Amino acid sequence: MFTTDKIRAMPKAELHRHIEGCVRVATVIDLARENNLKLPTFDPAGLDRIYKLRAPGASLAEVLGMFELAQASFASYEAVERITFEALEDAYKKENIRLLELRYSPDFMFKKAGLDWQKAQDLINSTAVKFEKNSNMVCGIIIIASRSYGLASAEKTIDFAVKNKKSVIGFDLADSEADYPSGLYKEAVKKLHAAGLPLTVHSGEEGHFSQVVETIKALKPRRIGHGVKAADDASGRTIELIRSSGITVETNPWSNYLTRAVPSIEAHPLKKFIKAGVKCTIGADDPEILDTHLNKEYLLAVEKMGLSFEDIKYTLNCAVAGSFLSADKRQQAAKELGILTVEVLPR
Repeated sequence: MFTTDKIRAMPKAELHRHIEGCVRVATVIDLARENNLKLPTFDPAGLDRIYKLRAPGASLAEVLGMFELAQASFASYEAVERITFEALEDAYKKENIRLLELRYSPDFMFKKAGLDWQKAQDLINSTAVKFEKNSNMVCGIIIIASRSYGLASAEKTIDFAVKNKKSVIGFDLADSEADYPSGLYKEAVKKLHAAGLPLTVHSGEEGHFSQVVETIKALKPRRIGHGVKAADDASGRTIELIRSSGITVETNPWSNYLTRAVPSIEAHPLKKFIKAGVKCTIGADDPEILDTHLNKEYLLAVEKMGLSFEDIKYTLNCAVAGSFLSADKRQQAAKELGILTVEVLPR
């Protein structure tokens, strides 16, 4: 039987976590004071109520708008290093995560303070490397292009990721899919494929299931973030396309509930995905801003969605097999997670 203590003690894997969504309330306050930034309040309890989303927002766009305080916190290189370290520390110590992929959008995170992308990326990478050496967690960094910043920004971000492919494990397209459909990026992502940099795409978090089909056909991603709208296709063809394409779906149940991608946690299609043979994982997305963590996500999966212990183990197997990390790191994670065999996937 699953209990809160048993879930907390389980070694876990997380493939979908945004650095921008990991900034602690206390850190927001500290960095605001250090950098003379304005806040609605400097009272921790008061800011916690403003900063964190605990009930469904009006839309995905409204929820994305809540990231302004986190964005402003990346005010210096020291702030970038601190926030990255704390994101790793929280995952490792509070959630018992043993494989972690962190992702971030350089144009979103660094534009406000005018930080140099390369210097900041070098800091993020070195922080992750140091953390790995001092723990039994493996981690990697994924670069995001924010769709709402336009195609030119996406192309610049793709070039940056390819240039840094020794310290970057993959690439992601995030932000509003409805306003910036996947077809717009068909030519741009060819650079990623040519460089051997694996792609994941936020798709099917909003809108129509046809957007998931477009994403798969136009961009050929290895993974899809969220993907819940695929379950709206009554014919089952979209889910079958995901399965037959070997794509791993990075599900984020609580996030999907808060952005109204699903009407309730019980209605989340994770169990449907598993039953259909789709490779899928469980993630927390933006733990600080969405007031969640993997322990909570697992408990919801069990108590609200009816997942069994075997289902949870299945998602962990999918996470290790679908990770963009190198084969040796995935093998190390498999050992930590008690997984005996790991599917060997190319980088």
